Amino acid sequence: MKKYLLVTAVPSADETFAGALGITKDREDRINELLDQSHEATNTYPDALAVLSVKLKTANELAYASFHLGAFAESKRLKQELVEKLLS
Repeated sequence: MKKYLLVTAVPSADETFAGALGITKDREDRINELLDQSHEATNTYPDALAVLSVKLKTANELAYASFHLGAFAESKRLKQELVEKLLS
């Protein structure tokens, strides 16, 4: 068993997160549509991710979707904490 991980950094003119993951603009748009659909069709982050996982093609697409779902969940949590502080 190898005890190391070889990582290769490849410079890219495309500085977007999706571009760095090798996701085209058209596919990024489609994944964003799927993100919206899964968010509206489910009640939890794991459920939304499960719905998405069967509709995505690569691990990089799943990483992209996971990042966006996580960022959305965190922003929602922070807004809720702010509201609670204002109400107390």
